[in-house]
Parts: sequence; C-alpha cells; structure tokens
Amino acid sequence: MPTFNRLAALRENFASVRAVAGIEEIIVVVDGSTDGTAEWLEGLADQRITVIRQPQRGSPAARNAGIDAAHGEWILMTEDDCFLPSEFAVTLLDVARSRQADIVSAPWVPVYGGGDINAAYERARDSAQADIHLDTSPKVFPREDLLTPFLNGVVLVRRGVFDALRYDESLPGNAWREETSLFLSAVSRGFRCVLTPRTASFQLGQWEGGQRGPVLAYELSAIRNNWRFLRAHADTLRRLGEIRSPLLAQSEFILDRIWERVGKPIRLRFTRLLSRLRGWA
Repeated sequence: MPTFNRLAALRENFASVRAVAGIEEIIVVVDGSTDGTAEWLEGLADQRITVIRQPQRGSPAARNAGIDAAHGEWILMTEDDCFLPSEFAVTLLDVARSRQADIVSAPWVPVYGGGDINAAYERARDSAQADIHLDTSPKVFPREDLLTPFLNGVVLVRRGVFDALRYDESLPGNAWREETSLFLSAVSRGFRCVLTPRTASFQLGQWEGGQRGPVLAYELSAIRNNWRFLRAHADTLRRLGEIRSPLLAQSEFILDRIWERVGKPIRLRFTRLLSRLRGWA
C-alpha cells in the first residue's frame, strides 16, 4: 500500500486491511508523508506491518518499493482509501486458481454518507455489464468472471508478474494510467488478467492528500500521462478494439476531461436553476 498524507483515510480504512483473511505481511510505503502517518502505523500492535519511509517519489515508485520488500507468492496491491471485506484476498485467490489467472481484481464501489456496504454491492451487481472497456468506470461489475486487462488498482498479483514487470515510474504527477499500463504490459507478455464480480473493494469517503492537487495541475498530468500511455500501448489497444489511433483517442480524452470539469458542473447548475424556476411558477 502506498500512502501520502492520508492519515485520516488510514484511520478509517486500515483496520479492514488488517482484518483481511490470509494476509501474512502488510507493507505500507510512506511516500514523503508529513502528517504523522509513519508514526501512527508504527504504533499499531501488529507484527505483520512493515513501514517503509521514503522521500516523495510518486505512487508508481512507492508501489515498486513495496513489491521489492514483499515475500509472498501472491501480492495484494491496495489503496489507503479503500475498505476491504475480510474475504477479499481469499476470494481473489480462489478466482486466480480456478481461472488460471495471474492478476485478479474486483470492482470498486463508492459508499458515501454512511451507506450500507452490502446494499451498495447488490445494487452494483444488479447493473452488471457483459463487457468492460478502457473507459468503463471501475465501479461497473462484469456479469461473470471476465478476462480483461481493464481492472482497477486493487489487485491480487502473482509474484511472477512482478519478476517481469513493474509500475511505470516515468508517469509523473498523478501517475494517471499507472495501473492500466501495468496490466496491458502483462497481457502483452502472456499473463492473464481477470475481473470478478464475486467481491468488491469500497470507498467510504474522500480525503485530502494522496495524488490530489490543484485542478489544473491534476488535469495537465492526466493529459500528459494519457498520451504517454496511448503511445506505449497503441498496438495492444488497437488489437483489443479500444482505439483507432493514439492521436484520435487523445483528442477524445481531452474533450472528455474538459466536459468533466466544465460542462457537467454548468449543466448541473442549469438544471438546479430550472427546478427553482418551476417551483416559483
């Protein structure tokens, strides 16, 4: 688990990580945090926990440092703002063995405002789709175990994958596409990636820190890293039918980001204004 100035998120979620069945060691890479994260972790009475402190180098480098320190045949990569069910790792491992997969993930479900996790899980499963694509939301469930490289960042990975590949540390800023880049590289090397609907990870809230930052800087990092990602994986993405050309895909991506940041808020305000006018009428 990489973390940067997310002590509040860890206080909320880390107990669930410690309660996950089948976990023999918990490695947290504190990537330049200044909020007391390392001290808080070191004060927990759990001999499985290893805290690695390093100057801030970014999420991919922090993930790679954790991989270097891990000993297991299977490594569960998780996030500091994710709540994990106790059977999460056992379920993913069962899928990996039954589907002969090297990387297994499950959907990520946001549950804000004290909502019920089980109810949110069932609602999400009711909206499952047959196919998952590059731009499919990570909260979308497949109808059944699905062979796909389009997974979210919380994954169970066979050690052999990391013997061949690592997270791309050249993706700066918010490290946009760091996970998908790894998964596509794995597929091109012959490794099998599976998304399963049998479990899920959950986000119970949003916290400062992590890879958040000023909006403009965040969006510029996303645009720059997405272009690097598209060029690096153009052949695989074409073969999978996800893009026609990197340039066209990048143009569509930029327009989508502009709409996300500008168009949607304007439409929401306009909708609220219309609602008020109708009420006054």
